Amino acid sequence: MIDFTEFQSSFQEMAVLARGGQKVVYSAKHFNYGDVVIKLYFTQNDPRAHREISIVQQLNINCVPKIYETGTLFYEGKETLYTIEQRIMGEVLRKRIEQGPRFSLQEAVNLLEQGLLFINQLEDKKIIHRDIKPENIIVSEHGTVYFLDFGIARALEMESLTKTEAVLGPHTPGYAAPEQFNNLKNDIDSRADLFSLGVVVYECLTGKNPFREGARSALEILQKTETITPVIYTVRGDTQQQFMALLGSLMGKYPSRRPKNAKQALDWLTAAKPTLQY
Repeated sequence: MIDFTEFQSSFQEMAVLARGGQKVVYSAKHFNYGDVVIKLYFTQNDPRAHREISIVQQLNINCVPKIYETGTLFYEGKETLYTIEQRIMGEVLRKRIEQGPRFSLQEAVNLLEQGLLFINQLEDKKIIHRDIKPENIIVSEHGTVYFLDFGIARALEMESLTKTEAVLGPHTPGYAAPEQFNNLKNDIDSRADLFSLGVVVYECLTGKNPFREGARSALEILQKTETITPVIYTVRGDTQQQFMALLGSLMGKYPSRRPKNAKQALDWLTAAKPTLQY
């Protein structure tokens, strides 16, 4: 098995991008693949890591960075799972939200449309991302939207990795739908992703996450997600408030109050477009 030192010889300009409790991530240039991201997973047999790799390889869609190579190597004296992935050059959405400016209506429509097309492709593969949030979205300099991190994604045709009796399911407070963080497995489908996407677009447009705003703890965020209805602001150019009404529907407390799938939401967006003025 190759050692990390030998592994590095295939790359140039290698630098640590991030290091957490589960993995370390490097950026580099590969002789064949070009700009890449290298992920080293500290737990060789982590089922979620293997599930994430399997899902991304199965998807093979343009808005998700491709995995060029996966295998094992020795890193810091341990057998370690690694992936070499396509690196997307662009701006992480969280940075844009924090630094501004806020999204124009046209930018918000573009983000929502690309997000719905992404979820529609996931539906075809019976996959739920479950972690759509600004940290996991990159917008390229050409305006193409990419979705990252399938670490807690669920493949509906594969055995769930979350125990049914768990009080909370995997989630990010402020973006996860109520049925997701309450681990109501029978209610969790692509409408949970529609909820998350609605929150993200709302935040880009208004500068506020309706469930995180003013909350002092993760528990309070979850309570607000279950109880408050986001304010539907008047947005310049949304002449009949059709766009904001769509966002409000996507953020419905119950799955039954949201569009039944991404296709239905896309149809709503298409119908709303003639009423929008950029």
